[in-house]
Amino acid sequence: MINLLIVEDQQTILQLLKNYLEQESDLKIVSIAADGRVAIDKVDKFRPDVVLMDVEMPGIDGVTATRIISQRYPEVKVLILTTHDDDEILDLALKAGAKGYILKTTPAQELINFIRSVHQGHLQISSGLVQKLVPEDRPIPSKQELPVRSSPTPPKYFYLSLGILLNFVVWLIVAVYWKIAPPKYTSEWGIKILQTEAGVELNLPNIGQASSDSSSAKSPQDTRTDYIYIASDHSLLEQAAEKIGMSDGDFGEPEMVTEEDGSIISWAVEGNTPLEAQQKAYIFQEILTQKIENLRQAEIKRQEQHAQLILESARQKLDSAQDKLSTYQVSSSLSSEEQIKQLASNLEDLYRQQAELSAQEQGLNNLSQQLGQELNLSSAEATAAYQLLEDDVYQQQQAQYAQARAELANLLSRFTAENPSVVNKQAELEEATLALQQRATFLLNRALSRQELERITYLTLDPKVKTVREEVFKDLISNDAEVQKLTAQIQELEKQMAKLESRQRNIAQEKLKKDSFQRNLQVAEAIFTTTLAELDLGKENVYSLYPPTQLVKEPSLPQENQPTSPNLRMLLLAGMAGSFLVTTGLMLRWFEQQPSSMRMPMSGTQLPSSSVDSKTDKFR
Repeated sequence: MINLLIVEDQQTILQLLKNYLEQESDLKIVSIAADGRVAIDKVDKFRPDVVLMDVEMPGIDGVTATRIISQRYPEVKVLILTTHDDDEILDLALKAGAKGYILKTTPAQELINFIRSVHQGHLQISSGLVQKLVPEDRPIPSKQELPVRSSPTPPKYFYLSLGILLNFVVWLIVAVYWKIAPPKYTSEWGIKILQTEAGVELNLPNIGQASSDSSSAKSPQDTRTDYIYIASDHSLLEQAAEKIGMSDGDFGEPEMVTEEDGSIISWAVEGNTPLEAQQKAYIFQEILTQKIENLRQAEIKRQEQHAQLILESARQKLDSAQDKLSTYQVSSSLSSEEQIKQLASNLEDLYRQQAELSAQEQGLNNLSQQLGQELNLSSAEATAAYQLLEDDVYQQQQAQYAQARAELANLLSRFTAENPSVVNKQAELEEATLALQQRATFLLNRALSRQELERITYLTLDPKVKTVREEVFKDLISNDAEVQKLTAQIQELEKQMAKLESRQRNIAQEKLKKDSFQRNLQVAEAIFTTTLAELDLGKENVYSLYPPTQLVKEPSLPQENQPTSPNLRMLLLAGMAGSFLVTTGLMLRWFEQQPSSMRMPMSGTQLPSSSVDSKTDKFR
């Protein structure tokens, strides 16, 4: 294989060279360059075997580029391909290191042979230039001495006749194709990809909420790309062709057209008749829809297998949580929630009874202490007490005072002094004390201190002073006995309360354990329920991966008199293009074979001339 680099700035000549050289199996065009600088870079990158170098180019000319390439890459052989047959340019090119110098008018087969010969290491020069290298008194070497091909000049009007003939052939081919080409009809249809969103939400009592949705669904563009890829599977074409009874080659691959933004795919398929084209369209659409449904069902099956594994694990956790809760309920003394409520109610009643007994005990203690102090009452105090107790109003006020005081003591046993009930009761007691003091002052016609009034208030007097002391002593003994009784009752209540409190703590701990087992059971039930929901949700979510499609345009039935192929307009354009290429190529060929005096001189600096002897030495 001979790797070639073509350096040519004229696109027409470049295209002709590519057409000639690409037909040869042992020649390969590795790259193309339009000027000398790019050619040097391409040689460094691709390292071709032979470089076809033009001379006159923008930037670095072909001779300079040849010199640089020959110096840097001696293994690369440069073959000058130019329209200039000037002996000075030939001399400079050979001195720069070129391995060949041929004109662009050289026939294609000779050019190909020159390339192969240069690749083998031979010097190649067009036959019309050999005499420029040989002295006039020396005969031209034979073919055995110098393997150079000749380039005969075509006769006059040769290219004109050839152009007319080739153009006739081109249009003859167009006409024949128009007559003999079988007509083709195209059926078109379109599908729209429908977008779906699936989700489920679960409300779990005492746990929270669980939800799932398909927010990660593909965009219409992504799904459209997937469906186009699925439709390009050759197996679908084989199935459609088998169903209609023809080969997949005769069926033809449907064409797909998509918009940049959107979810619609347009399809087109050809047939020999309008009915056949429409039938192909329906069958291919049916095969494609079935393929998508098969993929959808396969995805559902895969998700179900995965969910079944998770479901089995969730079922085992649920069974374990139920077994633990049942085992604990059997071994626990906690039978029901009512048991806890009844225990709390009983304990609350004992607290209330304790508070009441404590208040009574406190009142009797205070009364006993007061009575003990009153055993040595003076006659004046006894008379005052008797006088006050005879007054009905005072007795009523005294009863209110005693009641307020007892209620205050009861409240203080249960609440702190800052409690609103205690504060209100203290204010009520203060009002009762003040009213009692004012009534006593009114009855005795003298002011009584609060301490003296309190001493008289707790004393129960009879009309006779002698009986007062005996009654007071009896009350004192009775109060002491009552105090002892209340103390015993309080102690018994405290024991019962201690037992109930201990029982309440144990039941509370058991309830915590039971609540923990119940919560674990609820979590297991929630996981199990969510897994079941995912089984159903998976069937919905699969539509996010493979959305359903809607046939927005039915396969069309082409008109009998309007085939899509052959297209007369396209044939005319093809014929015009062929005529243009043939005419242009022949004109360029004719132009290149004209004498150098008829062509434009090479632009740039005048190249220096060399002697004939130096040319001959270089050639040798």
